[in-house]
Amino acid sequence: MALKRSFVPVLALAVALAGAAGGSAPARSQDRPAYEADLLALAGILGAVSYLDSLCGNAESGVWRARMKALVDAQKMSPEDRRRYVDVYNRGQRTFASVHRVCTDETRAVLAHYLEDGAAIAERLEEKYGRGAG
Repeated sequence: MALKRSFVPVLALAVALAGAAGGSAPARSQDRPAYEADLLALAGILGAVSYLDSLCGNAESGVWRARMKALVDAQKMSPEDRRRYVDVYNRGQRTFASVHRVCTDETRAVLAHYLEDGAAIAERLEEKYGRGAG
């Protein structure tokens, strides 16, 4: 799936953004980085595509869990904030586990949609905060 290949490398930017936030969690929610909502959305998408990709038999489906771990680890966040990201990721998995139990054409369509959403978020982050942005 060509879209997926473009989504994985761009996620590296999200990981870099997370690490560039200063290495520690902000004290108050209003101090959170402007891109945190996008990173949380990516966490949910990563959970969804992790489940759906695995369900459809992709041998490389573990890449999504690894990207989620890298995203969380790069932020060096508090245990409470880490739990928030992991909860969003897990909710992304559970949402589809309750509906999709076998890989169907509909499952593949949902997976493609989530890959597109993830790529759009990652590209938006790259445009706003990536190399040359300012």
